[in-house]
Amino acid sequence: MKHFTCKVLTAALIAFAGCTGAVRAQKPLENSLLWEISGNGLQKPSYLYGTIHLICENDFYMSDKTKKAFEKSAGLVMETNVFDPSEIAVAQKMMIADTPISKKMPPAQFAELDSLVKMGTGVSLMQINNFRLSVVASLLAMKSIPCSTAKSYEAEFNQMAISTKKTVGVLEKMSEQMEYFNKAFTDDVIIQQIREFNKQKEMMAELVKLYRAEQMEELYKLLTEGQSLNDQSLDWLLHNRNANWAERMPDMMKKESSFFAVGAAHLAGEKGVIRLLRQKGYKVTAVMN
Repeated sequence: MKHFTCKVLTAALIAFAGCTGAVRAQKPLENSLLWEISGNGLQKPSYLYGTIHLICENDFYMSDKTKKAFEKSAGLVMETNVFDPSEIAVAQKMMIADTPISKKMPPAQFAELDSLVKMGTGVSLMQINNFRLSVVASLLAMKSIPCSTAKSYEAEFNQMAISTKKTVGVLEKMSEQMEYFNKAFTDDVIIQQIREFNKQKEMMAELVKLYRAEQMEELYKLLTEGQSLNDQSLDWLLHNRNANWAERMPDMMKKESSFFAVGAAHLAGEKGVIRLLRQKGYKVTAVMN
């Protein structure tokens, strides 16, 4: 169950990646997944890295510049720690729905979704009837990865931190993250995602292409266009979390040089982490080599 929960939590970030709102005009960011944070009283620089939460093993790569930045850092900071047993236990409880899926919709709609879920995952909807619909979307997200063996950047960084005895911190608790997701996505939105599973698979292929090329603006555009969510949903998914992180990061960076690994969609945009840190007086520059 713990392994299943960890995979679902990681996939949830993909399931929700393509469901954000429209992009406002911005000065383009350089093409880099890795950014150095300095100035504003920091004794040593910290680093910000944009991850993709699941990727085929054959597509996984880690640049030399990223490895060097990680080596220079005293600690790793992730969005949340899906590898912590106590946090996994919290997630398991929050995955259980108050009302079974079958009781939340007409029989015809349940049958439609059951057919889609079976085709996408091989799992009957009744088998996961007591879980939240977001878990169903997460299972489909795992299947949007066109391979049998996938890797996680968070898992890789976490293992690197353990092997080099670096500290491991988080920007938000598991309960906090899941509350944001629950507020951001209504059942109707998730049902629409389930119906658009094939579109999600196509988007994933393009996402990986842009990610490997480190094309930040195009990556952000792909992740924030093409789906219809209201501003409130977008705020819960990205903006509120980005603002919280920008408030929490300074103390972490003052304490020690930190390597922040968060989903790439959080970096760019008017309310992205890069611009929020710049507004606080930090120098945030792309690491090109």
